[in-house]
Amino acid sequence: MNQPIPSFSQNSIWLMIAATVAVTVGLTGAVSGVSAELIAGTIALFVYVLFAMAAIREPLIFVLVFLLVLVLFPPLYFASSGDKPIYMSFFLLPIAVAIILTRFPDIHFSWDPVAKGLTLFLASTAVSLPFAWWLSGSDVAKEGLSRWILLSQTCLVYYLIRGCARPEATRSERRMFQFLFLGAVLTAAYGILDFVWPIPLSQHPPAEQFIWLNSMVLRRAQGVFYESSNFANLCGFFLVAASTSFLSRKERYLGVHRAFLAFFLSILSLAILVSFSRSTWISVISAVVVSVLVSQSVRIRRGALVLVALSIPLIGLWSYSAELWNYLVSVRVGLLTDLFADPNMATSGRLDTWIRVFSIMREHPQYLIFGIGYKTLPVTRLFHGEIITDNGYLSLLLETGLSGLAGFSVFSYSVLKTFFRLAHSANERLAFWSAILFSIWCGELVQLLAADAFTYWRNMVVLAALMALTVNLAEREERTRSGEVAQS
Repeated sequence: MNQPIPSFSQNSIWLMIAATVAVTVGLTGAVSGVSAELIAGTIALFVYVLFAMAAIREPLIFVLVFLLVLVLFPPLYFASSGDKPIYMSFFLLPIAVAIILTRFPDIHFSWDPVAKGLTLFLASTAVSLPFAWWLSGSDVAKEGLSRWILLSQTCLVYYLIRGCARPEATRSERRMFQFLFLGAVLTAAYGILDFVWPIPLSQHPPAEQFIWLNSMVLRRAQGVFYESSNFANLCGFFLVAASTSFLSRKERYLGVHRAFLAFFLSILSLAILVSFSRSTWISVISAVVVSVLVSQSVRIRRGALVLVALSIPLIGLWSYSAELWNYLVSVRVGLLTDLFADPNMATSGRLDTWIRVFSIMREHPQYLIFGIGYKTLPVTRLFHGEIITDNGYLSLLLETGLSGLAGFSVFSYSVLKTFFRLAHSANERLAFWSAILFSIWCGELVQLLAADAFTYWRNMVVLAALMALTVNLAEREERTRSGEVAQS
């Protein structure tokens, strides 16, 4: 059995001690004339060590903080790191290693179907990494390896949540759904604010994604992410969850009051709207429709209230700028009507890129075996210029070969099969989150037609965490049911 986990009050005591010592060190340093940098560094180190001690005692506290850091903090760029982003979560990884080393005897990890599928997906994409060195050189290979390592954090989070699960859910685990939802709302609100009044952060340069209007040039909403579709994708996860909970009157599983939930629905939908990511729009619509079909207790009559909440952002955009509204209607939406007349224009040039990728695979069929290296197409010179496929399936096929695409297919099958089955559970909480995850992954499969959504590693880590938490619920439900059968 795992070691007893300290109560929430015990962890609060640790935090109070950390705060007291930090204030004491700060005041002592200020009186003695020590430099501010040294004082700040000492306080940060002390808090870090205390947090590590609390995380080792209760690993899910670490997971919660790690996920919130991913959702709420932007990557930073420093002169010493060149053009490589530094994520705040990097500084927490040594604590994860310490948790695994010190608590390994207590960690009981079971290879459920989702865990097997996720591991197979990562392993099949890793097979392509040596070919990046061979075909494109060390610089490109290092880029692909670094992106793969970022994505592999999905396994780390999934392992910790599943392996450190207790027979009864701890308070940290029970509140994780709520905190992640509120974190997504905060990051959505920041993205909206940054869109309306751009916030200059010299160490977080935004991606060059602009809306060119006659009177102004606007940057698409990106929030704490470096790319608008990435930002919208995360907001989309929780918009699906919020919409489904509102429709089924199960707001309690998000831990949010109904009145606030309607407001949060508007914030999340506005964030997605001003990202101007059409692939995310279609993905979210698809996921919500699937959730209505899969969920067992959706109240269609409440759909009118959801539509009102979702229409508020449209009204706000129309009143904010008539020119921006015209751009939305005529360009972002209007071009979709020309999908059959001019598919390349309607897809923002994607069709020509896809044709080029197919031509490469026809001319070099050897790349279909193991690929040219995970996430190397945007940087390799193998084809005399970067290629942004904006299609997850084609990216997987050319970068990781048939093995990588097969690994992703197995992972997707395990996700859909597992959560579709659990969506029909008698446990309402389990059925709710399973229906949400099934719907979200259906939406992801749709978005992959126009975006490399599986490479949005921060979002994938959050999604893996939600999957692990839900599988924990299922495991406890199965254990309870087995106990009842044994007693009878």
